[in-house]
Amino acid sequence: MSIPLPLPLLADDIAGKIGLHKWTIGPNPKPGALISSILHGDTVVSTLVVMVVLIGMALYLRPRITTGVPGGLQNLLEIMIGFIVSTANDLIGEARARVIAPLAVTLGFFIALSNLLGLIPNPFELHSPTADMNTTFALSAIVILYVHYSSVRARGIGKYLKGWLNPITIIEEIPKPVTLSLRLFGNIAAGEILLVLLGALPLVLISSPLPTVVWVSFSVFIGLVQAFVFMMLTIAYYGIGTDTGGH
Repeated sequence: MSIPLPLPLLADDIAGKIGLHKWTIGPNPKPGALISSILHGDTVVSTLVVMVVLIGMALYLRPRITTGVPGGLQNLLEIMIGFIVSTANDLIGEARARVIAPLAVTLGFFIALSNLLGLIPNPFELHSPTADMNTTFALSAIVILYVHYSSVRARGIGKYLKGWLNPITIIEEIPKPVTLSLRLFGNIAAGEILLVLLGALPLVLISSPLPTVVWVSFSVFIGLVQAFVFMMLTIAYYGIGTDTGGH
């Protein structure tokens, strides 16, 4: 004898946990949102948590930075940042890498921690800020606007505008903010969706927690890879935009 599952109720519960309101750009349609339904309150809280952690790490590390033998955290950060800067040097040259690397590294650390936040069990049901399309589009806008600002400074307004007369430039530039944001959003949102779906299968999890463990491990890897990809694309876009040789 089989017991019918309350599928409509289960679907509503899953949709609520995922937060389908994050899959749209703009005002929050859910009641009780902050500032007349403009902000996604849960995303704002999650973003603030990520910011507090990053700022706390910086405040902890700053007085402990040494030119001698570094501590464990400083050594780890030096290796990570050194690799990113070295890769940027190879891509766009040392002079331009010095300009864009600080922004790229900052975005990378913020995105990496944001991607991992939704995988950490917590009583407040905090989700990854990057599982909200508004967050990823905002990060994309920061990169694209800065790249075009830098392009004007490097090439001059005349050469910059002349580049837009080339149809290839339009084809290349218009999709950038969309693909940059949707790639990040899609990967992180998909990871959270599957975790919620796995959590809705208690009989499977009781018999074997392996599916959840495997998916969380894979999601951690994907989250770090996506942060790295966003950094590299930021550096690459900056390099293309500030190339005085033109398109």
